[in-house]
Amino acid sequence: MPNVNILNEMADMIAATRAYEANVDAINSQKSMFSKALEIGR
Repeated sequence: MPNVNILNEMADMIAATRAYEANVDAINSQKSMFSKALEIGR
């Protein structure tokens, strides 16, 4: 593991985690909008 920079790997992992969380939030928002649209259509 001499070619691995731990600080860069940690920064990349944090960035990936934040991107994942943002995507989860976007999906949940979309789910909520679709649910409300279905309620309106009833």
